[in-house]
Amino acid sequence: MNNRQKARFAVATLLAVIGICGFEASAGAQQVPTVAEHVPPPDATWTADAVVEPTLTVTDATLGAGQGVLVRDGKVYAFGDVYNAKPRVGVIREYSLDLKPTGRTVWLRSGGKPTILHPTGLTWDSKFGTFLGDTVNRKATIYRIDWERAWRDGNLDSSILDICQDDASINGCRPEFVSVGGRTLLATADYGDVRPELRLLDPDRLLAEHRTSAPGVVVHRILAGSWNQALHWVVARGELICVENVIEGRGWRLDTLNLAQAVADGRADGPNVRIGRVTFPPHNELEGFSWIEETRGLFITSSRSENLVIGRIQPVEPRPTLPGSSQ
Repeated sequence: MNNRQKARFAVATLLAVIGICGFEASAGAQQVPTVAEHVPPPDATWTADAVVEPTLTVTDATLGAGQGVLVRDGKVYAFGDVYNAKPRVGVIREYSLDLKPTGRTVWLRSGGKPTILHPTGLTWDSKFGTFLGDTVNRKATIYRIDWERAWRDGNLDSSILDICQDDASINGCRPEFVSVGGRTLLATADYGDVRPELRLLDPDRLLAEHRTSAPGVVVHRILAGSWNQALHWVVARGELICVENVIEGRGWRLDTLNLAQAVADGRADGPNVRIGRVTFPPHNELEGFSWIEETRGLFITSSRSENLVIGRIQPVEPRPTLPGSSQ
């Protein structure tokens, strides 16, 4: 090889190395969470067939990106991803039923370090206690915590009882206790649009194995709707409400299923499974829902303002809603 050939070879080798390094850097960058920027995905047009008539709208910026909400023992608990904190960390805040803060807060950190960054799903059972999900970089973890101790401490320093990997999930976890045939199970769902599943877990097996992929932990699999953000169990009616986005990261949709029928059929779209599905006009990101009383629902979004809404659901004539619509 002459000097000219050697020079060309050296340049080619250098370019190849730069290209490989650039690819690896790019691939790595794609895995870094973008929640801190909180940039919404592309918008689209869809058809809405219901509206929420608000009776109360509240802005609580201290939640960061709101992720879920529930009613327990006469109080409202909202939780979020405080993405602009340094370091980023999750939080649970307590409110009265008219959304006035009680001043009580649990920071989802232990030993002064963030433990749960992106809380997804908060649920409890008289036997199994309180479970809280965490979804980061598509990986899901389910924590069992001592509820009273967490509120006493204001953090998770001494309240984490069990940590379970939801490695059967496709993209995150949304734990919610349900009942099928008199048996208490832990439901969770995938966020996605490629064969997303609703899975029902045996809590005893989960706590014994600490991973959902272990034999016997998943007892039922149901093909579900797309973009599940949260689950809400309606005990009195045996109904499971799947709180969904209409497209990735945008929209409000509630898909109500007869859970026993869904288990029997294995599909949310199966005969006699779906009790109703309603789609709303807003194009921001619905994250959670809970009935606060018989006729009023409580909604939480990841928006920076007006992120907590109590209102009545009213059907309307189906109508298109354009990108950027707020109502």
